[in-house]
Amino acid sequence: MKPSSKLGALLACLIAAAGIGCSHAPPAAVAEAAAPVVRIVPLPRSVEAHSGELQFSGAVALEAPVAAPNARRALEELLAGLGLAADDAAAVRIRLQLVDDAALGPEGYRLVVGDGIALSAQTDTGLLHAVQSLRQLLPAQAQPEYRLPRLVVADAPAYRWRGVSLDVARSFLPVDYLERHIDRMVFFKLNRLHLHLTDDQGWRIEIKRYPKLVEIGGASAVKGGRTGYYTQEELKHLVAYAQARGITIVPEIDMPGHVQSALASYNELACDDVDNLSTYSGLEVGFSVLCLYKPDVVYPFVRNVLEEVVAIFPSPEIHVGGDEVKHPLYADFVARAAAMVEEMGRTAIVWEEGSVADTRPDVLLQLWNDNYAIDAAVAKGHPLILSPCTYFYLDHGNYAGQPGTYDWCRKEGVPLERVYGFDPTAFKTAVGIEAALWSELVHSDATADNRLWPRLAAVAEVAWSPVEQRDYAGFVQRMSTLRPHLDALGIRYHAEPDLGWGEGRH
Repeated sequence: MKPSSKLGALLACLIAAAGIGCSHAPPAAVAEAAAPVVRIVPLPRSVEAHSGELQFSGAVALEAPVAAPNARRALEELLAGLGLAADDAAAVRIRLQLVDDAALGPEGYRLVVGDGIALSAQTDTGLLHAVQSLRQLLPAQAQPEYRLPRLVVADAPAYRWRGVSLDVARSFLPVDYLERHIDRMVFFKLNRLHLHLTDDQGWRIEIKRYPKLVEIGGASAVKGGRTGYYTQEELKHLVAYAQARGITIVPEIDMPGHVQSALASYNELACDDVDNLSTYSGLEVGFSVLCLYKPDVVYPFVRNVLEEVVAIFPSPEIHVGGDEVKHPLYADFVARAAAMVEEMGRTAIVWEEGSVADTRPDVLLQLWNDNYAIDAAVAKGHPLILSPCTYFYLDHGNYAGQPGTYDWCRKEGVPLERVYGFDPTAFKTAVGIEAALWSELVHSDATADNRLWPRLAAVAEVAWSPVEQRDYAGFVQRMSTLRPHLDALGIRYHAEPDLGWGEGRH
């Protein structure tokens, strides 16, 4: 790969700082032979390989700016885990640098390995990404000696939104699992964790004005799933944990459908002719709806809930659901809910069905149904989050017929190569990619791991790396070497045959 002209022209001084040399011409030290596999996932924009290695052991000197606390913490944790002490007298120096360089953007970075290691970016988040690339180049476990290839990496993401949605409503996922999941997201430079907090089968977020939502709705789940809910303090802790790792948590309160848990908790939210106001543990969708003919009841509830959600989550966007509802007042509801979010200083996200509503053009639409029938909405300028189910619904099997998985969207499942093959370039207003794990059939941490990994690494590369640079064979080669790192992260992943990890029928 050759550096892009915008990034490549700015490498010279940093190369010199790391001890490789400084020249506008290609350095004589650049290896002419085929470069070794640089095991970084997602694929960087540019990797320039140089001859030789940097060797070190025992200790390294560390320089890091006060203004990059998250990157510094990540680097210190990395070094400690590898048994490397911080010693100013050490021969090899690792330098974190904040630089005023618009070419890098808010998440781009450079990584230079020469006589030392230099990581530079405009922001703490960019430096955090650089640390993850360095982490992947190093072994997963402590070694007597470390060897790194001399190289220059210049990198920045293709899309600003690189995420995954976890359905914690149908089957609950505990806080400690979400923390571990955030740690895994960071490793692959994913930056949006969308929590589907409410659905027919459960209500997982404490709303202090409506305590029965968790007393009743939090005590239900899909059959075989886990019940539970998050207190507001737990969610604030989780938000801070994610922020320190460069990740934004995006909450979703699904409305006006998928609300049986709310109706069971507060019966007045249902229309008077609704007979079934019990909690629900089944698999059907599309049967429950807030009574939009009772605006004096429904809209104060919606506003009060959103006000508490906004107070917990600082995310610029708030997801208000809006899927799988057929109702004459549906479009009006979406417009009113989105306007409430705007009044609270945020931007609404709505599932693609919401394209029929008269909303501001900055409202984000999340595409899921693969029919792409939203041309009018795109013409209005709506940004898109791309989650087409035939590529990114990870409740579908790692392979066709995998037990305990769905196939309603794609009978062949959604194998790793299928995930990797998605081309987002046709969607001109897309802001990014988001996979989804629905939990009707995902009732344990281990099952969640199996459905998410390693496919989520492919999602990360689709969202980060330009499509013209991506190649499945290259991804397989790089990803296969990272298995020890996934083990170190405690991931109970699918043993993917394409990666040489076993039979994969687990």
